[in-house]
Amino acid sequence: MTNANPAIDPSIVTDAVVVGHDGSDDSARAVRWAHADADRRGVQLVVLRAWSLKTAPRPAGADLSYVPIEDEFALAVRDALTADLERVLGAEAIADLVPLPVHRPAEEALVEASRNAAVTVVGARGAGLARWLGSVTASVVRHANGPVVVVPQGGGPAA
Repeated sequence: MTNANPAIDPSIVTDAVVVGHDGSDDSARAVRWAHADADRRGVQLVVLRAWSLKTAPRPAGADLSYVPIEDEFALAVRDALTADLERVLGAEAIADLVPLPVHRPAEEALVEASRNAAVTVVGARGAGLARWLGSVTASVVRHANGPVVVVPQGGGPAA
């Protein structure tokens, strides 16, 4: 059985540019900025998507009589994230990045990843309630263990 809140493997995020993506326009801008920054630094780009059973897409082929295991949900989240990133960055650009689905709240996952990342990148606002409050961004800025870049609304690679 999988741990409900597994730790992020430090080897995945060490010295990488880590960015959160929740599907919002602001997170797409943050991904584009982070992609350019990772390229400038010559380091890995890790795109994190936090998820819960409420937000995860249903795994492919799972009918309503089947209860998927956590790993199947994580794979469905990874597939959805990869498709979103292909739309944001293009097919060639996503070949070298690491899509990372994490089963825990976004702020917890980003703060944990910040312990080993070169920089953590977030959009000014996100999806859902955070779209109005920017609560995930504010929490990451307050609690991160390293440098954080907040890509402003309307920001892009040159911002």
